[in-house]
Amino acid sequence: MWGSLAQNALLLGLAIAATTLLALFFIGLTLLQPKSPGHEIPLSEARTLIDAKKDNPVSQATLRDQDARLELDTYSGEQLWSSYPHSDSYTSALLDALGAHKINTTVDSQAGKPTLRAVVQFLLPILILATLFALFTVLARDKGGAFASFSKWSGKGQKAGSGRFTFADVAGAPEALVELREFTDYLENPSKYSELGARAPKGVLLVGPPGTGKTLLARAVAGEAQANFFSISGSEFVESLVGVGAARVRDLFRQARLAAPAIIFIDEIDAVGRQRGAGMGQGHDEREQTLNQMLVEMDGFGAEAGLVVMAATNRPDILDNALLRPGRFDRQVVVDLPDVHGRTEILQLHARTSPVSPQADLGRIAAQTPGMSGADLANVVNEASLLAVRAGKPMVEQEELEEAIDRTLMGPARKSHLLTQDELWRIAVHESGHAIVAEAIDYPVALQKLSVVSRGRGRGGATIYASTDQLMQTQLDLQKSLITSMGGAAAEAYVFGMLSTGVEDDLNQATKMAHSMVAVYGMSPAIGPVSVGETPGEVFIGRDLANMGNVAAETLALVDTETRRMVLDAEETARQILSINTDVLEDLANSLLKAETLSGPSLDVYMEAVAGWPEPLIKDTSHRSPIHLRRES
Repeated sequence: MWGSLAQNALLLGLAIAATTLLALFFIGLTLLQPKSPGHEIPLSEARTLIDAKKDNPVSQATLRDQDARLELDTYSGEQLWSSYPHSDSYTSALLDALGAHKINTTVDSQAGKPTLRAVVQFLLPILILATLFALFTVLARDKGGAFASFSKWSGKGQKAGSGRFTFADVAGAPEALVELREFTDYLENPSKYSELGARAPKGVLLVGPPGTGKTLLARAVAGEAQANFFSISGSEFVESLVGVGAARVRDLFRQARLAAPAIIFIDEIDAVGRQRGAGMGQGHDEREQTLNQMLVEMDGFGAEAGLVVMAATNRPDILDNALLRPGRFDRQVVVDLPDVHGRTEILQLHARTSPVSPQADLGRIAAQTPGMSGADLANVVNEASLLAVRAGKPMVEQEELEEAIDRTLMGPARKSHLLTQDELWRIAVHESGHAIVAEAIDYPVALQKLSVVSRGRGRGGATIYASTDQLMQTQLDLQKSLITSMGGAAAEAYVFGMLSTGVEDDLNQATKMAHSMVAVYGMSPAIGPVSVGETPGEVFIGRDLANMGNVAAETLALVDTETRRMVLDAEETARQILSINTDVLEDLANSLLKAETLSGPSLDVYMEAVAGWPEPLIKDTSHRSPIHLRRES
């Protein structure tokens, strides 16, 4: 108590001293300002008055030495002054001129001002800086001071029981929930683990694409366990001042220990946990100091602490190995993109807070949104609500939900840009080609919708398929996808005899797919089952260059040749399919041109009339001789 009072008194005294010195400094500057009677005139005019040869008007002249001012008194009683250059040569010339015209001259050396000038210009600034330095030193020593707060944790926190968020508020991640229930049990009953000699997990790393709900899962664990929740982003640790990040880590763990049971959640941990020595900086930069402090803090608590560290990243491949070893982040929980069942659950979860019509088929919406994360689905529901408000409807119908999907994936409809009939007819033929080719080769993904409505930037139409959420694809599946991708280009070449710029996305997708089949998946007979210079997965600086350096130029040329062959073969197959379904292509394109959008039964009528492709899609299978094993169900 006495120490605190003494420190406060010292702070008050230093503040008063600094204020007093600053006041004296400004008062001294005011006193040093030169003052002369009368009004100012230019120096040239003053010399003209002095050099007047007849009836000189100047009766008295005074030179202020320190201020470099010339004051003139005239016979008429007028007082004038002017500044002159502060130099000995000019002062001598001015005195000679005054003496030559016999003007009474006085020189004021201002002997009393040098002392005041030295105090104001030299002594007071030194005293002010010394006082301010002492003041900031005392503030830095004070744990509650403003200076010290810069190095404290300033993230978001949530007390146990406030705004409870539980596992019931999370959907689409069943495997992650199973893994995280163990952490919930540990936070509720940490003594159970220590009594049995089991080492409870200290940390869990949530790995997954953006928008999959990693932060929501961390909040749900805190809500289930009734634990305090401390949240901070990895980028908030790193500052330009050396040592600030490490100080914030220490303060964060100190507060979490005092509030146990608690969860520390570090979002985007790759900002501070990147591999040491892999970047361009030196080995002792601020980021690595912060990472070292985090490693030390995670080793500093045991099972009895009631503390769990959770982190989230979508770049686990660049994290430091010391951060991932057992004893720090003991477990990695993958929070992947939801499948069709998970997307249905997420949509049902969001439908609780939005007036979605009971007649809306959320399962159908989930089937039309493959690859969407929980954040994407939330955006779809929000877009549908906005469309319902715009249309003046009391509830969100199926129509708004499907339009929201199109707006999210491809952008809003471009109603201001009117396409010509020739453009619309080409788009209708293009999209019909995709649909007919997919139906003829029994494409495993069901067709949902055809549209010629222009959306986004230069997107003329769309062929939308449902999702099967297939994790593993065979060579036949990829071959079907390749042929379907070339269906639009084949239709344009077959009907119009030339391609348009509308095939850009299809060619790009087909080329990438064929290249992966050749170079990554070993599906080319000419190259064989080898991976050529590419590794699927996360992208990291230097990986592709290092891998490509081990591949011969002849092999790379062969990869290009095989990629081109696969794409051309797929286009030829699609063209032959369209040639035996010309009538269906014509009818479907005309109906699509009139309706602009076809889906459901109106589209199924045309798909039922498509003739299947009788020939095998994979022609060269001589290098493989499959056998048939009996599979027990």
